[in-house]
Amino acid sequence: MGKPIYITGYMGSGKTTVGKKIARILDYDFMDTDVVISKMTGKTIDQIFITDGEDAFRVLEHSVLVSLANRINTVISTGGGTPCFFDNLEIMKKSGIVIYLKMHPTSIYKRMVASKNPRPLLKRIPKSGLLAYITEHLSKREQFYEAAHFVFKGESPEIESMVNAIKEFRK
Repeated sequence: MGKPIYITGYMGSGKTTVGKKIARILDYDFMDTDVVISKMTGKTIDQIFITDGEDAFRVLEHSVLVSLANRINTVISTGGGTPCFFDNLEIMKKSGIVIYLKMHPTSIYKRMVASKNPRPLLKRIPKSGLLAYITEHLSKREQFYEAAHFVFKGESPEIESMVNAIKEFRK
């Protein structure tokens, strides 16, 4: 039985896509903390940010993370800010394996501009200031992301390498 595997990284880094692929290869369950929060509250993440605010969202996010930390054979895609608040990073590192999908700000910017799903934190940022915002915001979060057990490139994730690293870590 395997500990949970947490996929972390900035918004748009491919956490859900990569997490689903890893789960499929390992024959694990897959969970996305944002999806769990939406189902639990009956609201989209955007609605929670608008009606309740980011602080309320972070409390919900923390409680969901705590509830998932004891799961076995599960890959968990976290929200972009999850490791940066409360003791979430410590919870993830103690209960499972943490993978950071590292991406260059320009790559994230391109994904965000092309995305049909605007992110709550970016809604009020004009396109002309988006790259600067992403660069600055990412630099503040990087210290949390870099504390993961493994760091992999998000631009061209090598799923097989990730799965091998997970298996080696468990030995």
